[in-house]
Amino acid sequence: MIYQGKTGFNWFTGVIEDRNDPMFLNRVRVRIHGSHSHDKQMIATPDLPWSEVMMPTTSPSISGLGTTTHGLLEGSTVMGFYRDHLEMQDPVVIGSFIGTPQKFYRVDEEVDNEGTRKFTQIPRTTEDGFNDPRLDSESSYEGTPDGPSPKHINRTYGLTLALDKSPKNQGGDEAINYPRELYLETSDVNLLARTTDYAETNNNPVKDVYPVLTLKEQEGPGLENLEVGKTEGKNNTALRDVTTYLKPKYPFNHVQETESGHLIELDDTPDYERIHLYHRKGTRFEIDKDGNYVENIVKDKYSVVAGNDFVTITGDVVVNITGNAYMNVTGNSTSTVGGNLNATITGTSDVTSEGKITITGNDTTEIISDTTVTGTLHVTGAQTNDSTITATDSITGKDVVLDTHTHTIKSGSSAGKTNKPD
Repeated sequence: MIYQGKTGFNWFTGVIEDRNDPMFLNRVRVRIHGSHSHDKQMIATPDLPWSEVMMPTTSPSISGLGTTTHGLLEGSTVMGFYRDHLEMQDPVVIGSFIGTPQKFYRVDEEVDNEGTRKFTQIPRTTEDGFNDPRLDSESSYEGTPDGPSPKHINRTYGLTLALDKSPKNQGGDEAINYPRELYLETSDVNLLARTTDYAETNNNPVKDVYPVLTLKEQEGPGLENLEVGKTEGKNNTALRDVTTYLKPKYPFNHVQETESGHLIELDDTPDYERIHLYHRKGTRFEIDKDGNYVENIVKDKYSVVAGNDFVTITGDVVVNITGNAYMNVTGNSTSTVGGNLNATITGTSDVTSEGKITITGNDTTEIISDTTVTGTLHVTGAQTNDSTITATDSITGKDVVLDTHTHTIKSGSSAGKTNKPD
C-alpha cells in the first residue's frame, strides 16, 4: 500500500467546470492542465473526475458546522494534488488563484515548413474545455458533449446546472458566464478593493457596476437616497456626500462579493475605516470612519422584540413619514417632555377616550378657536367673558334663571314686576 504523500506529491492546476455536486459533498469537476484536453469530444465536462475541496482549519467540516460550502465557480483557476499520486484519479483542490483573465483562453502555435512560428489566440467559448460551460438552460445541453447520451460517449447523464438556475448577476435578472467582462484584462481582485476613492465617477468603472455606491447616481428625489438627517425645517433629509468619508485604498479594503451582488466591505484604509453590508436590491447599512451609522432600506422593515426595548438618544431625533403613521399600545402610554411640546396639524384632530380626559396646566390653558361642547360644561372656578354670551336655552345661576328673571319695582306709577326677557 502506498501511503498518501510518502512518495511525494503530484501537483496540478486546472479550471473548475462544474460545482453542482449531486451528493452535496462540496466537490467540483476540474479540467486539469496536462491531463485533460480542451476538446470535449476527448473528455466532456460531465466525464471529468470529481475533486474534493480542502476546507480551511477555521471550518470544522462536520455536522453542518462552520463554513461548509466553498466559494469556487465555473471558470475558477485552482491548484491541488492527487491523493492517489501517479494514478491521478483522486484529485484534491487546495486553493484558487487570483489572475488577469483574458478574452482568449489558450494560444495555439503553428510552425510552417520554413520554420516560421504563428500564434493564434483562441477566444473563450462554452464549447471548449477550460471555460465556464454553462448554457442558457438544461435543455440546451442536449446534442452537445456535455448533454445526456452524447455521441461517441457512453453516458446517459449530462450537466444540469445552467444559467437560468444560477444566481443572477449584480441585482439583475440574468446570470452570466465567468469571467465577468468587466474583469477581462485586469486583476480579479474586486474593484472596490483596489480602486482609490470610488466615489469619483469620472472614468471610473466602479460606477457602472456599483452605481448605488457613487455620489452622482444618488441624485434625484427618491427617499431611498436621502440618508442624512437634519434637525430643522420640513423634509429633514439630504444627500450624503460620500467623498468626505469613502476613500478605500488597496490592499486595505477587504471586500467579499457574491454572484448575485451582495457585498461586505471591511475597510481598514487609514483614517477612512468603515464597515459596509449591501444587499443586491439596494438595502444596506454602513458605519463610517467617525462611527456614524447609516441604514437604507428600499422596501419594508419588520422588527420584533419579545422582551423590553430601551433606546437612549442624547441628541435630536427626526422622523420623516411620507405615508400614514400608526401606533398601537395594548397597555399604558406615558410621554414625559422636559421642554415645550409643539404639534402642527394641517388636517383635523380627533381624540377619543373611553374614560376621563384630564388637561392640567400649572399656568394658563388657552384655546384659540371656536369651541363646541356637546355635553355639559362644568366650571369649578370663576368665569370671565370678554364678549357676549349667547344661549338658545336657559342660563342658570345660583337662585337665577336668566330667561325667566324679573325685577320688582316697589313704588311709583310702574310699581309691580317687570316683564320676562324676550
